[in-house]
Amino acid sequence: MGEFRNLWRDNRGPILWAVGLHLVLILLLVFSIHFGGIVQGGSDSPEVVEAVMVTGAGSPPPRKSAPSTHEPPSEPPPAEPEQPDEAAEAEAQQREAEAEARAAEEARRQAEAERQAEEEARQQAEAERRAEEEARRKAEAEAKREAEEEARRQAEAEAERKAEEEARRKAEAKRKAEEEARRKAEAEAKRKAEEEARRKAEAEAQRKAEEEARRKAEAERKAEEAAQRRREAEAAERRQALQDALAEESSARQRAANQAAVDEYASLIKNHVESNWRRPAGVEDISCRVRVEQLPGGQIAGYELLGSCGSDAVDLSVEQAIAKSDPLPRPPSREVFQREIIFNFEPD
Repeated sequence: MGEFRNLWRDNRGPILWAVGLHLVLILLLVFSIHFGGIVQGGSDSPEVVEAVMVTGAGSPPPRKSAPSTHEPPSEPPPAEPEQPDEAAEAEAQQREAEAEARAAEEARRQAEAERQAEEEARQQAEAERRAEEEARRKAEAEAKREAEEEARRQAEAEAERKAEEEARRKAEAKRKAEEEARRKAEAEAKRKAEEEARRKAEAEAQRKAEEEARRKAEAERKAEEAAQRRREAEAAERRQALQDALAEESSARQRAANQAAVDEYASLIKNHVESNWRRPAGVEDISCRVRVEQLPGGQIAGYELLGSCGSDAVDLSVEQAIAKSDPLPRPPSREVFQREIIFNFEPD
């Protein structure tokens, strides 16, 4: 029903023209049949009317009259005197011929009417076919448009679905990336905390080890100092014993020599060594015994403190003064020369 309405709406003008033309043709056909009967009664050459169907919009073309197939009757030649029976027979034959002509004309008109009706039916069928074709084309176009619209809608829906899927995938990827970053940050923080704890533990262990090593080193140093003091005490005892022996020997020699010259020479060496001494800061009077061993040319062969001069710093300053005093003053004579000189280091 909807297709018929669309067909009527789109082809209203041509359909009205076709219906009107058909009505005109029917009226003309009826009129021609009736008028032909009248003409046949009074004339031997009736006029044939040909109807033409108009397709499409516009005025129908003018009708053309078909040329008559009968020639106008000619003047009969002068009749010769015939017998009355022959004239009647000729007239009967003429009427029979005219009746056959009229029947043939009527058959021709009916055949033409049928042809025109068939042409009209064909044209109507063609119009209907074209209308159906147009309706089919429009239906196909509408179906195509609806299919394209559906395809577009589905494509848009698919695109929207894909966009939503992509957005969801990106959101999921972002969430996973953030989760991974958080996990890595926590792992890194834990690693740094463990590393810091390990470093502190190692530092504490190292500090304790260093403290223990320092304590041991201090204990070893103190033990070494105690051993050094013992060794020094033993050496001092040996030196003292040696000094005592040397002193005894020196006393024996000095008693044999000029004691005054020896004492003067020893005093000269003592004064020479004391003059090269630099008093440390805060040191007042000091006194300690010093043994100096020399060669005949006055070169110092060795020296030794026979006791502490008060402190390590003072002892060192005295030893430096002895070393600086090399060579020692030469003796006034060979008899006064003493290889070993012992004196009290007592600078003013």
